[in-house]
Amino acid sequence: MGLTYTVKKSKAGRLGYRITGIVFLMLGIAGAVLVWKVPNMRFLVIAVALMAAFYGIYLIRASLRQQAYDITYEFTEEHIKLKLHNKEVVLPYSEVTGLQWVEPSPDLDYFIIQIKTGKKQYVLHFSNNRTYGEKIYQYLSERVPIS
Repeated sequence: MGLTYTVKKSKAGRLGYRITGIVFLMLGIAGAVLVWKVPNMRFLVIAVALMAAFYGIYLIRASLRQQAYDITYEFTEEHIKLKLHNKEVVLPYSEVTGLQWVEPSPDLDYFIIQIKTGKKQYVLHFSNNRTYGEKIYQYLSERVPIS
């Protein structure tokens, strides 16, 4: 028996991150140019410009990470197969280091399943689909060897 679940991510969200990142990067570059034109308060302008540029680069990188795209999870008997936007990754259950059920509020029909593997963390969020989410969590908890 295998289960499949797709976590949808918004293309508009990725685009928003990229546009905001580019704006901050351009502000950083403009601040560096401003230092040459107006030498007063050089240290302050350079510090703000560097922070803006680095934050812009951070936002652009965040929009390109694999968790920013749709991920389809296929749960089989021996592994989890992740279908990413540009490749497929096979994750054996023996590599899973953490499995957690997170329910922010019992009043809401929303919860999260977190799957941790080393430094990576995969988040499956369920809204108005509690029975299927519980089925996936039960399926995973039977196969993941967490002590």
